[in-house]
Amino acid sequence: MKTFVLISCCKDKLEFPAKAENLYISTGFRKRLAYARLLNPDGIYVLSAKHHIVPLDKMIEPYDVCLKDKNPDERKGWAQICWSQLDMFSNRKNDNYIIFAGLDYYEELVKGLVHYEIPTKGLKQGEQLSWLKKQISCDLIHKFANSLQRYSYPFDSKILPKNGIYFFFEKGEHYKSLDRIVRIGTHTGDGNLPSRLEQHLCNENKDRSIFRKNIGRALLNKENDSFLKQWNIDLTTKVSREKYSSDIDFDKLNQVEKEVSGYMRENFSFSIFEVLTKENRLGMESLLIKTLSSCEDFSSSENWLGLHSPIEKIRKSGLWLVNELAIKVCQ
Repeated sequence: MKTFVLISCCKDKLEFPAKAENLYISTGFRKRLAYARLLNPDGIYVLSAKHHIVPLDKMIEPYDVCLKDKNPDERKGWAQICWSQLDMFSNRKNDNYIIFAGLDYYEELVKGLVHYEIPTKGLKQGEQLSWLKKQISCDLIHKFANSLQRYSYPFDSKILPKNGIYFFFEKGEHYKSLDRIVRIGTHTGDGNLPSRLEQHLCNENKDRSIFRKNIGRALLNKENDSFLKQWNIDLTTKVSREKYSSDIDFDKLNQVEKEVSGYMRENFSFSIFEVLTKENRLGMESLLIKTLSSCEDFSSSENWLGLHSPIEKIRKSGLWLVNELAIKVCQ
């Protein structure tokens, strides 16, 4: 039995053509889509009043059609077309369908399905959002991240998804019975996920990876090494290199880079899930980080390297992150 998630369209849309996952911009749709992804189903589709069953990556134009405005016969006809489209990629007798939609959308549709769930049936809009917030939990995120294919150094960047969100795990860190997530990240440029991961684990340049820089900071601070001040200097720009190069011990810099590489390659593994568009990647990344950092039972072990970080947000959150955290620290 396969599982598919069906999410109804909404009134709030972009004013120009876009992929289905981006066209619908309401908070409710975004939350349902985020939750659906964490369920790791065999497929996610939009229930469109105009286009029926729509893949997330299909380009469609904005439209103003609502099933609520259709008469009973028209809604039956709409459902029959949906059945035909579902038959193209699923088995309506055997597969399970998780439906996030109102009565106008599911009333006729479910008559052609054998196995289905309507998790928010009977809930008002605000109640649905509250339900979704509770479901998107530390437990769900960790189960999802741990269920994905795991990678570690060395890895073949050619086999990785080109666009997506990554979860990093660190040896010795656990969340209940699962490996604990210690970093969540993504990328902005299209197709740049593999190169971003290479910047973290393969390329020895802390100014191209804040992850590497923060590992180095913790390693140096743990040893009370005064080189930390030089490590913090960003040498990315020509102006910065001309200004600070004479102050940098480059032999020591290269040594620390290798220590960072050694620690990361030995202690970190990662998993990935594909998210095609920049907007959804950034929104999903923010939601995941805020959720983890707000969980009361999410914490590091007493031996976690991050506890030696000079950055309070890292020490308090249990994550190798400083942005999007749902914690407050003293300034």
